[in-house]
Amino acid sequence: MRIVETPEVDVGAQPVIAAIGTFDGVHLGHMQLFETALDIKAATGLPVMAAGFHPHPKSLVKSGNDYEALLTPLEEKQALLEDMGLDYFWAIPFTREVSQLSPREFTHIYLRNKIRAEHIVCGFNFAFGYKRQGNPQVLRKLGQEMGFEVSVVPPYTIDGEVVSSTKVRQLLSQGDAERAAALLGRPYCIYGPATKGQDIYMETGIPAWQVLFPADKFLPKNGVYAVWARASKQLYPAVVSLGTSLEVHIPIFARDLQTVSLQGEGMQLFFMKHIKGERRFESRVHREKQMKTDLEAALAVLKPHGTDYHDRGLFTPIGAYDRIFSADIP
Repeated sequence: MRIVETPEVDVGAQPVIAAIGTFDGVHLGHMQLFETALDIKAATGLPVMAAGFHPHPKSLVKSGNDYEALLTPLEEKQALLEDMGLDYFWAIPFTREVSQLSPREFTHIYLRNKIRAEHIVCGFNFAFGYKRQGNPQVLRKLGQEMGFEVSVVPPYTIDGEVVSSTKVRQLLSQGDAERAAALLGRPYCIYGPATKGQDIYMETGIPAWQVLFPADKFLPKNGVYAVWARASKQLYPAVVSLGTSLEVHIPIFARDLQTVSLQGEGMQLFFMKHIKGERRFESRVHREKQMKTDLEAALAVLKPHGTDYHDRGLFTPIGAYDRIFSADIP
C-alpha cells in the first residue's frame, strides 16, 4: 500500500475507487466498507484508495471532547489498512478551512481534482461538508452531476447493535474490553517502547515495564486488565495497571523475562478483560500481595485461551503492529 501525501503527484490522473471516511478504530464496519471497495476493484480493475480524514473532524468542530485521542493513531491506522490489501492511503488534512467547504466544494476539490475518483464507497452515516450538510444522498446527486458512481455500505451489526467508533469508545470507557474486541474484530491494542519498572520489581520481585504509548492514543477506563503482552517476538500473559498517571505497568509471568532487557523495544498490549478498578497500595507488603492476586486473576482469564492464541488467529493483525516497530514477526 502506498502512502499518499500529494495526490496530484503520487496518484496523478489515475482513476481510483475512493473508500472515504474517518476510519478511527478500523472496526468491522470499516472492513465491510473496504471489502465492498475491493469487490468493485475486482470488477473494474481500478485501484482502491482509502481516503481518511486526519485529525479526527470532531476534534476541530466540537470543543471539550476527547477526539484528539484516537482509537487508531495515524501510524496504527496505516498499518492495519495495509493488511486489507488496499492500494493507496491518503490522510486528508482536516483543517478549519476544509470544515468550511460546502459538500459540492469538497467533492469537486478533493474527490475530483486532487484525485480522480471514478467510484466512491462510503458508509450509511457518512457526513461531509460544512456543518455535515453532505450525506450519501447528496453524494449520489453530486456523482450524477460530476460523473462518478457511489456505493453506500449498510450498517454492520452484531447482536442487533450497530458497530461504530463511538460505540467502541463508549465500551472502552466503561472497561468492557471484551465487547470492544468483538466490534473491532481484534483485541484493543496499546503499544510503544518499553522501559523497565525497576522500583516495582525491587518491591515485589515481579518483572514490570512501563509502556510509553502514543500521546494521541485513546485509553480505556482506569483499572487492572488481563492482557496478552507481545515483546521480543513472544506472546506473554500479563497484567496491566492503568492509573491516573496514565502509565502502564506490566508484570510479566514468564520467569525468563526477569533477565530479559526490553529497554526501548516495542511492546504490544492486547486488552482482554477488565479485572478490577484502579489499585491503591497501603504498604509494600500489600502491594506485593495485591499484584500476585491480580496475576492469578489474569491467569484465570487468559489460561483457557491457551498459548496457541496467536496460531488460532486471534491476532491476525499482529503483523500490522510489528510493522509499526519495523520488526519481523516469527
